[in-house]
Amino acid sequence: MNGRNRTAQVGQMDAPNVKARASTGKTEGSREGIMEDTVEMDRIRIAIPCLGDANLQAQVSPHFGRCDSYAIVTLRDGKIEAVESLSNSSHTDCSSPVQNLAQHDVGLMLVAGMGMRPYMSFRQHGIEVNYGVVGTVADAVGSYLRNETVPMTEDTLCGCHDQGHHGHFH
Repeated sequence: MNGRNRTAQVGQMDAPNVKARASTGKTEGSREGIMEDTVEMDRIRIAIPCLGDANLQAQVSPHFGRCDSYAIVTLRDGKIEAVESLSNSSHTDCSSPVQNLAQHDVGLMLVAGMGMRPYMSFRQHGIEVNYGVVGTVADAVGSYLRNETVPMTEDTLCGCHDQGHHGHFH
């Protein structure tokens, strides 16, 4: 198997009828600057780090790089179209999970928090990172659709990789 555990067709689940959004990546800094550059999209693939096997009921992992799997949620017109589970068993360094997610056409990463090295790797791959998600994958997607997640900047990174510890309590 190539890291994909399964793809579940979720259909028209009870996600708010809101168009998915994605940053153009041209502006960095304040939330207002990023929101000015957002564009309406009818489809986006979002990755969320999970404890255990990824599905809508899985708990969001507090540590991006040391999660068990990633839920890759495909949104179309603000509704969950599919949920895919991608194993994180091949994690060798801070950039390997990012490369794996980029190969799966992820455009947005939702996290509880993240350190500098993976954040810079996401930027190099053109993948937006929003933070502040907790609860389940379904909770994280709902927060995103309600515009409750916050675009990550260098000012909002965790110091875990710079200080050598890996506990996150966001």
